[in-house]
This record gives sequence, structure tokens and C-alpha cells, in this order.
Amino acid sequence: MKISLNWLKRYVDIDVPVDVLCDKMVMSGFEVESIEDLSETMRNVVAARIVKLEKHPDADKLQICRMDIGGEELVQIVTGADNVFEGAIVPAALHDSDLPNGMHIKKGKLRGVPSDGMLCSGEELCLKESDYPGAEVYGILILKDDIAPGTDMRDVLRLNDVVIDFKITANRPDCNSVLGVAREIAVALEKPFYQPEISYTVKGGDIRDHIDIEVTDYDLCPRYLGRVVKNLRIAPSPDWMKDCLKTAGVRPINNIVDITNYVMLETGQPMHAFDLRDIKGSRILVRRATDGEQMTTLDGKDHTLTSEMLVIADAQAPSCLAGIMGGLNSEIKDDTTDLFLECAKFRRDSVRRTARALGMRTESSARFEKGVDIHTVAYAMDRALQLIDELDAGDIIDGSIDRYEELPDARVLTVRADSISELLGVDVPHEAMVKILNNLCVETTLDNGVLTCKVPSFRDDIEGRADLAEEVMRIYGYDHIVGTPMRGSVTRGKKLPERVKSDKIKTLLCANGVQEITTYSFIASKAIDILGLAENDPRRQAVVIKNPLGDEYSTMRTQLITSMLSVMATNYNRKASAVRLFEVSKLFVPKALPLTEQPLELPALSIGLYGEGESFFTLKGLLEQLFAAFELTVSYTRSDEPYLHPGRQAKVLCGETVIATFGELHPDCADTIGIGTKAYVAQVELKTLFENETSLVLYKPLPRFPAVERDLALLCDASLPAADIETAIRAGGGKLLEDVRLFDVYQGAQIEAGKKSVAYSLWFRSNEGTLSDADIEPALRKIFKKLEEIGCSLRS
Repeated sequence: MKISLNWLKRYVDIDVPVDVLCDKMVMSGFEVESIEDLSETMRNVVAARIVKLEKHPDADKLQICRMDIGGEELVQIVTGADNVFEGAIVPAALHDSDLPNGMHIKKGKLRGVPSDGMLCSGEELCLKESDYPGAEVYGILILKDDIAPGTDMRDVLRLNDVVIDFKITANRPDCNSVLGVAREIAVALEKPFYQPEISYTVKGGDIRDHIDIEVTDYDLCPRYLGRVVKNLRIAPSPDWMKDCLKTAGVRPINNIVDITNYVMLETGQPMHAFDLRDIKGSRILVRRATDGEQMTTLDGKDHTLTSEMLVIADAQAPSCLAGIMGGLNSEIKDDTTDLFLECAKFRRDSVRRTARALGMRTESSARFEKGVDIHTVAYAMDRALQLIDELDAGDIIDGSIDRYEELPDARVLTVRADSISELLGVDVPHEAMVKILNNLCVETTLDNGVLTCKVPSFRDDIEGRADLAEEVMRIYGYDHIVGTPMRGSVTRGKKLPERVKSDKIKTLLCANGVQEITTYSFIASKAIDILGLAENDPRRQAVVIKNPLGDEYSTMRTQLITSMLSVMATNYNRKASAVRLFEVSKLFVPKALPLTEQPLELPALSIGLYGEGESFFTLKGLLEQLFAAFELTVSYTRSDEPYLHPGRQAKVLCGETVIATFGELHPDCADTIGIGTKAYVAQVELKTLFENETSLVLYKPLPRFPAVERDLALLCDASLPAADIETAIRAGGGKLLEDVRLFDVYQGAQIEAGKKSVAYSLWFRSNEGTLSDADIEPALRKIFKKLEEIGCSLRS
């Protein structure tokens, strides 16, 4: 909030430099965002009287001015302006002067004639007509005759002021006012605070002869106060009021409008002035709008209202959006003679919703949204009437109409003074607490070590001991806090087991060049259709969000594949020739629909690959490394996922439980999602993986004896899975069989149709000695027998 230092001095005797003042305010909890010294915008520019004016000898359009600047000698300035005359008082920028528009003026010569500076126009001084009469006239600015030559133009234009921009926190709406900030400054400087005393003269009459007020929705408008002023005398505001408004960024208009803006800035209480003749039926009705009701606001914009919005209406139509902006027809005009003055408290959330729905943001709505004090309503009204009387702007009609259901009583808090020191960890003298709180307008007494505090209504942020302690400490001074060693035991944090295992997976995959992605847990309602799942597939039973951001974020996902495919498609369409991606996230599986309890949150892993060198087997290799890292014994079998290629997919079993499904993406699915190359995806159920991890690690010595290797070439049906063959070999090999590896698969002209040739390397080893052919012969016979049982024979 920008506030003029001169304005603040009306309420507090500020006798310290601005930087000291700002430091004290920062230490008491008020951040200073900027300091603007208005006097620094102009330097060495004075008022000067033209004593003599003569033509330039070598230029028809130039004139030589002999100027009185308040010194013993006259100065000479050459000008091209044609509106100057002898005896005129004008602004003169002397040698080595600075102007608000950034110009730096030095003496020089114009067509051979010396010139000691420059005469200034209103534009060159960055002035508007509202800043000084005649400022927007073409030519040199002509000043008032009563200004003495040599007077600094900063004094003429009342620029000897400093504007301080305070950052007001959300919990201090009372400081969205000059009085609120001045009250804090008085406490910080330990100075008395002078709040304007109210007094004004009424001209008789009765307000009820002119207006009637009815409030139908006290829940949205807890208090509504109205007064009437007759025989308005609309005129420009005095300079002191204009200066205050301009430094706060408000444009002066006329005395009536300026008074309402001045009071809003001074007290933090917005007001609105109605032209009394425009209030149809002489009746004010505070009510909810009707759906579809139309209104044109002061800015000329038309708005369609709803029944959730509060309006100030007359007997026919809305005249004002409550707490936001007045209607176009109700504004004060140049010929307005009588006015109705409104001061009210509107519920903050109602104003916020209405302003947001209509796309409006005003000084008034900003204050109502942050909260105004219900008791300040009456003070602000009286302050406005005092200014109207002081400026002789109208005749105040006797009586007021004040509508409210109940005014809250002041809150009284009882707190042990020692408990405040205990909470702060600083021994604050009890007498200091009482003094600080009383200076903050919290009426406080001390009795037997107990503080009894009467909290003013404008401090609704003070609710208990902690708030009182905060108020005491920020004024007492944070520099009283002494550093002390930490007491008590320190608990060292650690990751949860699931997080440790997830990190293990991420480390393994990243080491294999797979990059992690993170996607939303919400997917589009139709996203799962890409996978071609059956209507009764459990993965279609998903939780639907009641208030989604949009359809694309409307459903909690029950699988990770659609999100992975979306990211892969985006990369492919952006010309990424190859990707290796993975995601560790949660699946949200409802126990029943509609929901009666929270869905299951199951951890899962998805992997996606495409590009040169990627195949079904590279993806399988990643999964094998993953399972080996967790010491899992798994088996592979065919799967029947509709989104995977029917001949290039598999599921992974841990015992009888499916732990993963992987394979090549079905061409139709790839075309639908927009991936124009072979792609491979996998999903792993991490809950099963984590539960079956072998946590026991066994160490054994390096082999003392060599292994014996045998290669087998087998002939079998083409449909027989290699995993079944390996299982049979291991079952027959017994303890001597150390390892089995498939190294060749062949189908061709030399192989019977419907058959395939597979070749395995077998390693036998014993811990007791070197094996001979006779030692491994019994194991080989058992292996052959097991192979015959599944339809395998040695290839001749």
C-alpha cells in the first residue's frame, strides 16, 4: 500500500529519517517494498519572473528573457515560446538542473546569444491539468502571480514528500488504511497516535423523509448504514486532499467523489455515493440478484448477474454491485444536488466470488475481500460527513439509517504473562507486555500475573495466546532473542521401505539408459479405449473425479500403459528417433463402485522403448535384470493383452501370480496413438515384486573345480515355449547342473514343417572334485527323459 509521508504525519509526529522509519517498520513486521522521494524527480528548477522580453537579433522565432530568480542579478534565458510576456511567473530550469522527464539542462548559446537555462512547459515537468492549472496548455507553464521569484518548483508543486510502499500481509486487513499504518508507526516510534476527532453540523430534516433502506440478506451484508446530504456544492478538492490521493495512485475528480476515496484510503472502509434523484422509489434494497438480471457498471460494461451475487437496488433495478462498483446511472454528476451516502460491511467470500465471476477487481473489492471491521462502518461514515462539512460541500440531513442484526462484542482474552514468555523463550517484563499491548489498542490490565486483554474489533487476527505473544515480540524486538543450544534427542530420518525399493528400481533402470518420466494420475475418460480392453475388464472400473479440471483429467488411472504411450507418441511426433522411458507411480483401484471407501493405491512400474536396436528381447532383458536384482524366481508364459502384438507378448509369473506383462505394441494401437515404428511396453506390479523379494543374501566361495560343458541340439514343436524346455532340463539335471543357456533357435528347409531346432549350453560342476563323463551321464539321461515327456528329442 502506497502512503505519503506527509499524510502519515497528520496522525503521528515522525521525527526520524525515512530510512530509520522503514527499518523500524520492517523489524515490527511490515515489509517496505519501495521508497520514492518525489523531490528527487526535479532539481534546480525555480519560479522566475520575466522582467524584460526582447526579440533575438538573429532568429525571428526566438525571444530573449531577462529573468528575476530572487537573486541580486538577473539571468538570461532564450526561449522559442510565444505565450510568455513581461511580468509572467514561469518555471525556469537553471544551469545544471534535472527535469522529471529525464532531461539535464546546461547553459549554452542559441544563435550566438548566451542562455543560462530553459523555460519549462507543463509537459516537460510531467504535469497534468489536475496537477496544476494550465499544465496541458501548449507553451510555457504560466504560474500564479503570488509565487515569489526564486521559489523552488518542488515547493510550488508540493513535491517535497516521500511515498512509502508497505507490503500488508493477509492477516492484517486493518493496515490496508493510512490510519492502520500510522497506528503501527506510532507504536514503533513510541509516539502518540492522533486519530481524527469527529465533529460536524447537521442542517435539520429527517433522513426518513428522503430514503428507506431494507436488507433482505444479512448473511451477505451484516451491516448497512446510510446518510443523506442535500444542496451539494460540487467543486475541486483542496490541494492537500488531491496530494494525498495522487500519492496513493487515485485520480482526483471532485470534492464529493474525492471524499469517499479519501475516507476509504484513510480508514480502509470503502464507501459509495449515489445521486439521490436516481434512486427510484426513494428506496434502497440490499438483496441477491435474480438469475439473468442485467446491470451496467460505472466503467460502462454490461454484466449478467446470478442469484449468488449481492446488489444494492432501488425500487426498480440494481444500482450497485455490492462491495465492487456502482451502477452507471447512480454516479455523482456535475449537476447532482442531493446524494445518498452508503457505508457497509459485505461478506468477504461473497465479494470475492462475484468479482471473480465478473472479471472485476477494484480498490473497494480488494478491501472487502480481505475483510473490513463492522464497527469501522460508523466511524468512516462520520469521517466522510465531517469532511463534507469541513469543505462546505453540502448540507447534512439529520439522522441515519443503520441496518444490522447484531454487532459483535469485543473479545476478551485472559492469559498468564509467564506463559507468553515461555512460548517466546524470552523473558519479557510483564509491565512491558502491558505497555506494548495498550499501545497497540489492545486494552490490557495485569492482575496477579494474569493479563486481561480486550481486543479491538479491527484486530480479528488476535485469537489467543500465540497471537498476543507475536504482538508482544515484534514490538519488544527480535534482537532480544538469544540463541540457545537445541535440547532433546534427535531422530534421524530415513526412507520408507517402499521408497528404498523404488529407488533401487530407478537406479537400475537409469544405469541401463532408461529415463524417468512423471505423468498425472488423472487420465481422460476415453483414454483406456486405446488399449482395446473388453467391456468387463476390471481395468475399466475406474474412479471418476466429481469436479475435474477437464475431461482429459477426469478419471483416476488403473494402469500406466496409456500414460506411457502418450509420452512415447509425443516424443515420436517431435522427431525423437529413439527413447527408453520408465515411470514408477500408483494405480488407483476401487474396491467397489460407486465408492464407499478409499480406492487401493497400488505401486506399479511402466517401461516404454522404441528405436534402432530395441526389440522384444531388449525389454525382456531389462525385466530379467530387475527380477534378478530382487532375487525373484520367475517364469514366462504367453499373454493375451489386446494392445500387444499377438505373437510377441508374454506375462511373467512369480509362482502362480502374474507380476508383469510386456511385449511389442499392436500395430493398430500404434497407429491410433501415433507411433510410426515398432514400440515395446511393459507394466510391472511392484506390490508383488516387493512382497516376494528375497532379503536373505548367501555368500559362497569361488569354485575350486572346473565346470564341464555340454551342448544339446533339440527338435521340438514350434509352439513349445523355450521356458518349458529350460524347466525340463533343470528338473533332470539335479544338483550337478549349474547353468542352462539357450544359444540358437532355427527353423528352415532342413527342419520339418511345424518344428524348430533349439540349442542349449549346459554347465555341470561339483564342489567335491572334477567331473568326468561317467559322473554326468546319469544326469544327462534324466534330462533326456524329461525332454521326451514334453515332446523334445535330440536332433540327429
